[in-house]
Amino acid sequence: MRQLTCDAVTDATLDYYRTPGWMTALPGHPALGELPRELDGLREAVQNLLVHREWAGLYGLDGDSVRAGEQNLRTVAEVLGRAFEISPEPVAVSRAPADRVVSICRHFTVLYTAFLRFRGVPARVRCGFSGYFDPVRWYDHWITERWEDGRWVRDDPQIDEVQEKVLGLDFNPYDQPSGRFLTGGEAWIAAREGRVDPELFGIYDMWGMGFVAGNVVNDLACLNKVEMLPWDSWGMMRDPRRPPSRQAAKILDQVAALAATDDLEAIRSRYDEDRRLAVPSTVTSYTEAGPVKIRLPG
Repeated sequence: MRQLTCDAVTDATLDYYRTPGWMTALPGHPALGELPRELDGLREAVQNLLVHREWAGLYGLDGDSVRAGEQNLRTVAEVLGRAFEISPEPVAVSRAPADRVVSICRHFTVLYTAFLRFRGVPARVRCGFSGYFDPVRWYDHWITERWEDGRWVRDDPQIDEVQEKVLGLDFNPYDQPSGRFLTGGEAWIAAREGRVDPELFGIYDMWGMGFVAGNVVNDLACLNKVEMLPWDSWGMMRDPRRPPSRQAAKILDQVAALAATDDLEAIRSRYDEDRRLAVPSTVTSYTEAGPVKIRLPG
């Protein structure tokens, strides 16, 4: 699988991704005082604070111990606030799985990105699809890209030793080779060019170009440091079970191509100027309890 190349990355771009957005701003809390400095330590701190809802059974959790409502926590401040409610221990102290916040891949990625930015490492969230959870299908997934040695390194903070062993990975999930993860835009372009079957991209009962389209929009928001929940909907997002219209597909072609570059000025301008793409003050969140209107801060 070919991975699209990026333009030269400017200092302004790195400075932008070195600082938090409103979603990744860390709260002032004494438990964060021992936040590790090295990459492995930051990643382990994230894995110590969170447990993925779909993997909970592997860590001995079931029934009421899987507090599914926590997956709707949106900001890093909310996630950490809940973590410290459960246990006030510093982030470096190992927690029992029952004392971790129940989450999904997006939370691992957003929290890890926040920690990296706090330590001055340029980092950004990418929304797309993983090819390493299933030998055939590409599952909806979010990972971190961090800047190291002149390149964006794709780093999946959700994958700990337990999951790596179950998956039998033959590569480093913290420095992934090309093609193991595709952003929404990369998957869109590959499908439009006929190089992949879009019906293999999605999750649960949602597969195909409609779902891929949503991840194109979500990934653009992430590149603008607005890292929403996967079930949030706004603008040109529609039913993920239905393919986008011809007009929408043309817009998504443009967005996918733009997201494959590091032209930050163009990425930000397109996002800010197009109401179909930018996250508005109120979004619809499709929670397990049904659709809910959510007013965002700011």
